[in-house]
Amino acid sequence: MKIKLAILITCHNRKKKTLKCLKFLKNQKNVENVEFKIYLTDDNSQDGTKEEVRKKYTNVEILNGNGNLFWGGGTNLAFKEAQKTNKYDYYIWLNDDTYLFQNAIRDLLKAKEILKSDAFIAVGSTKNKKNILIYGGKKNYGSYVSPFKSKIIKPTNNYQLIDRFNGNIVLISKYAQKKIGFINKNLIHVIGDIEYGLRASNLGIPILLCPKFQGMGENDIKKNLLKDYFKGKKLIQSYFFFTKKYGGFFWILHFLSALLSSFKILKLK
Repeated sequence: MKIKLAILITCHNRKKKTLKCLKFLKNQKNVENVEFKIYLTDDNSQDGTKEEVRKKYTNVEILNGNGNLFWGGGTNLAFKEAQKTNKYDYYIWLNDDTYLFQNAIRDLLKAKEILKSDAFIAVGSTKNKKNILIYGGKKNYGSYVSPFKSKIIKPTNNYQLIDRFNGNIVLISKYAQKKIGFINKNLIHVIGDIEYGLRASNLGIPILLCPKFQGMGENDIKKNLLKDYFKGKKLIQSYFFFTKKYGGFFWILHFLSALLSSFKILKLK
């Protein structure tokens, strides 16, 4: 029996990157026993992304956003559409500026054998053109005073247990998703992936970081932050919700600290 997999992607005005993402996805190896379908949320792109995807990839199911869904909202829309069929064993979050290596899906699915569990999450790491780790798994080193302190984990030759992650390449089993739910609607563009991992950890769902790298990507955090500040201030709203919910007695200090860190990033380069 084939493994059934739904791949969830959100795009907005990045036609070349989105098409490149789909091209790399098409070249997966060692997935003969996998049947997958792609759900692409086009969040009101004005650069012809939807039309070009429809022309070149007729098997991609395209969902229409209103331009304000951002990553989390778009992924949730694809999530819920995929669940209507009630047939998928796994779901993969995939950023449209992430280009999978040929064995990425195989690596993600192998986590089940390692854990011997049906409810789990597997995370892939991405590197840039300089072979520098940019996104992947994290471990929380927080305390009561500093609950959000975490460190990105370098992939090794082995699977590693983690408890936080970036949402660029993430496989979620249907059993894990049933327990965790969807991305928090208050965190539609930033922190939604981190909060999802936090919820998973609190529920006792294991999260594995795959060996080595599963894809190439780009570190576009500065551009995203600028967009958030000047288009609806989603970043500020997200930090406010997240720190108030999880920051404990000192949440307001964590909120201000998060904003200060963001302004420092905006000043870089």
